[in-house]
Amino acid sequence: MSYDLMPLIPLTVGLQTNTSVASSLGTYFLSQISLIFLDMLNVYRMYSELISSSIAEGGPYASKTSYVKLLRSVKRETLKLIETFLDKAEDQTQIGKQFVPPMMDPVLGDYARNLPDARESEVLSLFATIINKYKAAMIEDVPRIFEAVFQCTLEMITKNFEDYPEHRLKFFSLLRAIATHCFPALIRLSTEQLKLVMDSIIWAFRHTERNIAETGLNLLLEMLKNFQASEFCNQFYRSYFLTIEQEIFAVLTDTFHKPGFKLHVLVLQHLFCLVESGALTEPLWDAATVPYSYPNNAMFVREYTIKLLGTSFPNMTASEVTQFVNGLFESRNDLSVFKNHIRDFLVQSKEFSAQDNKDLYAEEAAAQRERERQRMLSIPGLIAPNEIQDEMLDS
Repeated sequence: MSYDLMPLIPLTVGLQTNTSVASSLGTYFLSQISLIFLDMLNVYRMYSELISSSIAEGGPYASKTSYVKLLRSVKRETLKLIETFLDKAEDQTQIGKQFVPPMMDPVLGDYARNLPDARESEVLSLFATIINKYKAAMIEDVPRIFEAVFQCTLEMITKNFEDYPEHRLKFFSLLRAIATHCFPALIRLSTEQLKLVMDSIIWAFRHTERNIAETGLNLLLEMLKNFQASEFCNQFYRSYFLTIEQEIFAVLTDTFHKPGFKLHVLVLQHLFCLVESGALTEPLWDAATVPYSYPNNAMFVREYTIKLLGTSFPNMTASEVTQFVNGLFESRNDLSVFKNHIRDFLVQSKEFSAQDNKDLYAEEAAAQRERERQRMLSIPGLIAPNEIQDEMLDS
């Protein structure tokens, strides 16, 4: 080990020790982190510049050298310490005002300016934690967060489904935190920026990695519900209703995405309930491209869905597809019936008929296991006390 690396190791260990203490003390760690906070940010900025210059000079392989790895470990441990303290601290408003603003340029600005291989995924999880903690108080900061991390991270993760795995899930967790707690900030985005958000959500639930797909679907559900309750309901759904329906049916009928079945169903139920609810007061169809006017959005969506599925399932007759779509509208208010109707259609289709379809029944199987566990718990002595204790610890 070279002399230059020696000071980095105790620094990393010291940050890890402080993180452990912050996790235990919570708000009582305030005096300690107040002493070291600005120094940590200065070191963070300095090490970031060293990393960038090393990668710029040495190329992609420079990021794998011991020197750069140790520099990055210091940056990561700094971010983990700050995230742990802010997450555990109880006096939210005061502490947030004290610690979040000074981080905007050293952390967010650094992420935006850096080379892709030098961007720390912990920045994304840190600001997801901050937004989940301080909620609406962060609305005014969302544009800056969006500007710093959104475009550059998407460019990193959407080239393929493999590169930068740590950035993928953390990015969508950050976006979900914004959608959940700072939705008014999303409404203020430009049309182009909102399209970028929706395109990224669609990209997420197309992903074959289950965690990323589920995060994308949960995020989509929250966006749909929030926009339905907003003054931009018509504007949003005119732009995205048909695209979302088409994309959800695409993954629903793709055997690689069976684990997302439950969430696919919830999205479709939302869409079909929406068009029948009267919440949309403007037509979803484009008068310039549709030859005639429909009496209402429900009739338009019914016909659109029949055409969509008729094209997707050429092996099924027109009457079978029509019967299925009519059943979707008839069962839309009963989730269990609605889900069974979709599942039956998939199982009967050519694509799913020869498959192992246990993922389509995963929710019911889990419920059955829970009922059986409760039944066994009700019988004294049937489950050993240590097994019950292990379950409590796991939960």
